Amino acid sequence: MTKSTTPPPSPDLSPEAGQDGDPEVWDAVVVGAGPGGLTCAAYLAANGKRVLVLEANQVVGGSTQVFRRAGNKFEFDVGTHYVGECGPGGRMQTALSGLALTERIKWLRQRPEGHCQIMIPGTTFQTPTGWDTYLDRLIEAFPDEEPGLRRCVKVMRTIAAGERPRMRPFALLRWGVRPITKLMAACGLSADAQAVILAENGDYTWPPHRTPTAMHAGFLHHYLQAGAYYPRGGGQVIGAHLTDVVQTHGGRVRTKARVEQILVENGRAVGVRLRGGEEIRAGVVVSAADFHKTWSELVGEEHLTRRLRRRLDSLEMTLPMFAVYVALDVDLRERGTPPLAWVWPTNDVDGYYREVAAGRCPERMPVGISCPTAKDPEGTHSAPPGFSTLELVSWAPKEHAFWNVSTSPADGGGYGRDERYLQLKEELTQRVLDTAELMIPDLRERMVFCEASTPITQERFTLTTGGSCYGIAPLLRNLGPFRPRVTTHIPGLFLAGGSTEHMFGINATIYGGMGTAGAVLGRDLCAEVRDGAVFVDEARLTPVTDDFDPLLASKPGSAIRRPARRRPRATA
Repeated sequence: MTKSTTPPPSPDLSPEAGQDGDPEVWDAVVVGAGPGGLTCAAYLAANGKRVLVLEANQVVGGSTQVFRRAGNKFEFDVGTHYVGECGPGGRMQTALSGLALTERIKWLRQRPEGHCQIMIPGTTFQTPTGWDTYLDRLIEAFPDEEPGLRRCVKVMRTIAAGERPRMRPFALLRWGVRPITKLMAACGLSADAQAVILAENGDYTWPPHRTPTAMHAGFLHHYLQAGAYYPRGGGQVIGAHLTDVVQTHGGRVRTKARVEQILVENGRAVGVRLRGGEEIRAGVVVSAADFHKTWSELVGEEHLTRRLRRRLDSLEMTLPMFAVYVALDVDLRERGTPPLAWVWPTNDVDGYYREVAAGRCPERMPVGISCPTAKDPEGTHSAPPGFSTLELVSWAPKEHAFWNVSTSPADGGGYGRDERYLQLKEELTQRVLDTAELMIPDLRERMVFCEASTPITQERFTLTTGGSCYGIAPLLRNLGPFRPRVTTHIPGLFLAGGSTEHMFGINATIYGGMGTAGAVLGRDLCAEVRDGAVFVDEARLTPVTDDFDPLLASKPGSAIRRPARRRPRATA
């Protein structure tokens, strides 16, 4: 049962806020309007703080945003493919409940019998809900490896699910800190069995031989405990409704406002300076921007500790994505095509990562396949009836030299017209389509739209180091107690986003945004919300009408030049 909560008094974040009606002095400024930054801002605004969110892009949402093509005929998700822990009692519902958004952001559960189809040469595997069912299916697929599979799953389950609390410390020390490849090898698993267990690790793009077992086990548990979900209406609904909370509760969200520097005076964060020179003062600054760039560019080396400088010098980021967006003139649901899949043309998962890490891109690329029109059959923007959209994701080298790019993508430049860049982009697009055809053989024949996005594209629009989607690498030195805290050594400066202690991914960054807001306010908001607190006055939120367009609502201050094309709701 929930209860309405009047925000209690909290620390005075800015003595000047509100004096003389100065509109550019705020209690808090949030840099970056991804899901973590927006959630933090929403909780601060709902607790009575005057919050300004600054986003360099023209659309809020970060990795959860969408874009439209072919005269708004097709809509594609940038990064919202499938999310775990979205059912009752999960972290997503908990974080949204404190903002009165559980009915506005609805989560659709994806095929409980198998939310993701894994394809490796000779084997097709459906990832189910539940560790027991997962083990049963692995044994069914590889009956000769039953003892090794039981041992491997038992270790991962003990570490991630906490079902054997007395054995967990031993499992963590014995296997949790060691690479997942070491555990699987010790269990005597074949290359095929290993490939199935590792196939979805494209959701964090890091080499298995450098991934602690605890990390991969936790990743599997994220989905196995309650299945996978997708937001009704597409990923943009997240940014749209979080923005609405901020702006209906006294805050403001500005797009096309790129922060150039976080202002530090007398050892304290006091505001930001935008590109162009505009300065904005605030009692607190929350950076939800890229972790490395926050410190090296926005704050500046003169304000770093020696320990932080050393960390930045050796910091590694997860590998960036190469994505291909496709529209087909066929409804894939009529064929029973799974809404989510990972297709590997080889069983050597680790080998592919080694090639990419060495700055090469192999001929045969693994591909994650996401079909929004199948995940959300009543979606109103993804495609017209009789059509399907696909997001095909893989990963590729981040080095600018590989892409023949000499200037920073964040500053624009003409790389998009460079012949070598375009040639590579086309080559990788065709490789991705080759792999996708292993699941959809007539993909090229039914294709009516195709567009690709490179790591350079990602770096340009998200301002992330190397175009990384998931932030700092999940190495042992970046996990658990070693992960960056949301509080910093600079008073008044806090962090949010995928590189903090709350981890990466849409679920984690939203839940972490609530945690950062609690740190700013000096309260345990997570505990308050779990106890039933709701800080948002739902009556103040903008009514959701039949013509609600999440993309339009996510462009505060920007006009969409033409009306959105709406997809009629399915009648069957």
